[in-house]
Amino acid sequence: MSRKQEPLALRERLRALAAFLPRFEQPGFEPGKWVHPASEEPGVIIMGHYGFSETADAFIRMTYDTGWVLSHFDWGRWAQTPEAAELRDNPDALAQATAEQLARLLTVVIRQERFCEGALAAAFESGLITAICRRAAQLELDQTVENS
Repeated sequence: MSRKQEPLALRERLRALAAFLPRFEQPGFEPGKWVHPASEEPGVIIMGHYGFSETADAFIRMTYDTGWVLSHFDWGRWAQTPEAAELRDNPDALAQATAEQLARLLTVVIRQERFCEGALAAAFESGLITAICRRAAQLELDQTVENS
């Protein structure tokens, strides 16, 4: 019989997210690349796909494993709200985001990838994922100070 994993404390979840910040800020970091397989057969088109790097793959797994991707959340509806747009498009708003808002935003960008390939790559390339990790690092630091 499998045992359900206990949810991680917020501080541990924030630490897991913030741990990716140095990797994402490294010069030359690439989250992946578009793969366009060649077709030898005339008239056959093979669609390309986005292949994530090892680091990006590990990040995606971590978001699921640590509960950043919310399972009981209407992310499609929330993605259309002014709050979502503000967090996505305004770095100052994201710099003030709560942990819950980070979870919602991560859920949107990660789940969108299943329906629109390249959506998560765009979030990496725009700096949104790095900014989310940066905010998580600040929230984790704030938690450490509060608990001292």
